[in-house]
Amino acid sequence: MKILKQNSKNLLKAALLFVVALSQSCKKETAAANAAAALPKQGMYALINDTAWIALTVTASVAYNRFSTSKIFTCTGTAGNQMIQLIAVQNDVAAGSDFPIGPANGNLDSFNYFVLPIHRSLTEQTTTPGTTAGASLVITAIDSAKRLISGTFTFPSRDSIYDANGNVILVQKNQIANGFFKQVHYVYAP
Repeated sequence: MKILKQNSKNLLKAALLFVVALSQSCKKETAAANAAAALPKQGMYALINDTAWIALTVTASVAYNRFSTSKIFTCTGTAGNQMIQLIAVQNDVAAGSDFPIGPANGNLDSFNYFVLPIHRSLTEQTTTPGTTAGASLVITAIDSAKRLISGTFTFPSRDSIYDANGNVILVQKNQIANGFFKQVHYVYAP
């Protein structure tokens, strides 16, 4: 009987140690997951259908069209086979390497979310016009001397899936939300 009590105590101690060790392991995994979920301080980020997406490469440009006195801002972020492309046009602006701060005017703006399998070209994807409900692009900061630009965006997107004969077989609806680009270097083309 005494041996049984001793074994029970030892078994209970071992079980408690196991629970404590498991608890510590879970805390470390949670801390690691929270650290991985930290938002980037520069680059491009968005939630695509509530899943965090961080661009691995980001390119941007501002081009001035002297004939229409407009500026075209383009920003493209890519990660794996996913790409987000933002295009904003501001009319009746002066030449220069800056871009107006504030909401883009929406008339000629377009938003794209592309999934890029090898067998499909970008022209098969559906562009979201800037005038679509829920579409927004706001330039929040620009440093024309260092050529750095920041802003926010959100938009709904449709992606058509085609069969081998070019027929649409599925339309995937996506919501691009809480998007931002921070301190992205841009090229200026006068």
